[in-house]
Amino acid sequence: MKFISALLFSSLFLSSTALIAEDSPTKDSSQEDRVIATVNGQDIAESQLKIVAIQNKIDYEKINQPQKKQLTKALVSRQLLLEEAAKDKFDQTPEIAATLKALTDSYIASTYLITIAQEIKVDEKNIKAYYEKNIIAKTPEEYKARHILVKTEDEAKALIQDIQGGADFAKLAKEKSTDVGSGSKGGDLGWFSEQDMVAPLYTMVTSLKKGELGKTAVQSQFGWHVIILDDTRSVKPPEYKTVKDEIKKVLIKEALNQYIEDLKSKASIEIK
Repeated sequence: MKFISALLFSSLFLSSTALIAEDSPTKDSSQEDRVIATVNGQDIAESQLKIVAIQNKIDYEKINQPQKKQLTKALVSRQLLLEEAAKDKFDQTPEIAATLKALTDSYIASTYLITIAQEIKVDEKNIKAYYEKNIIAKTPEEYKARHILVKTEDEAKALIQDIQGGADFAKLAKEKSTDVGSGSKGGDLGWFSEQDMVAPLYTMVTSLKKGELGKTAVQSQFGWHVIILDDTRSVKPPEYKTVKDEIKKVLIKEALNQYIEDLKSKASIEIK
C-alpha cells in the first residue's frame, strides 16, 4: 500500500485539472454512484475514489480492498479539512476563489475539448495520405563516410592534395586525424543520417557521389574535415500498421488545433 500512501495528499489537494480531464471516465448514468463514506452528514461517493486513483495513474479496477480502504480514509481526511476550512471562511479568500475559478475553468474547457476530440472522425484514407506524405516521403537517407579531422584549413587543403595525388586516405587518417576514435579506423564514421551528424559535414556528404572525395575542406566546431563518401542507403520506413494509431492521434490533434483557431477567428479578442 506504500505506492498509494506516498501520493495521497498531493493528489487530493493539489490535483491537476488537466490530468483529470485527460483521464476522466465517461459517467454512466445507468450505474448508481455508491456512497462509500459519510462525514458529518456529507456523503463521499465512489466516483471520488475513482478520480483519486486516476490522478495517481492507478488502475482502479486492479487495486485491492485494503488499498481502496486507504484511499477512502484519505477522502475522509480531506472532507474534515474542507469543513474546517469552510468554518474559517478560508474558501472565501480572494486567492482561493481565484484558484477555484481557474481550476474549474480549466477542467470544463479541457473536458469539453476531449468531448470534441471523441467526435472527430479520421478515415483510413486520411491516415494513409499522412503516412505517404510525412513518413514514406520523409524517410531519411543514410550515408557511410570517412573523414580526417585537423586543426587548420591549410592542413586540410594539403591532405586533399595528397589524396588526389594518390595517397591512401585510411593511412593518412590514422596518422593525421585529431579524431582518434575514427582515425584508428581509417577515418570511418559508420552509417549516419542528418540528425546524427554536424550540419557542415552532412551538407558536404549529401553533395558527393559514392567514392567521391570532397574537393574542399569543411569547417565545424571541432576543426577542419576532409571527407570522402563511401556509400548511401535508404532507410526502411516503419510499417503502416505500426504507426497507424499514432498518425490518427496526430490528425485528431491537428483537427482540434484548427477548431480552436476557427473559434479565435470568430471571436472578439483583446489581449492587454
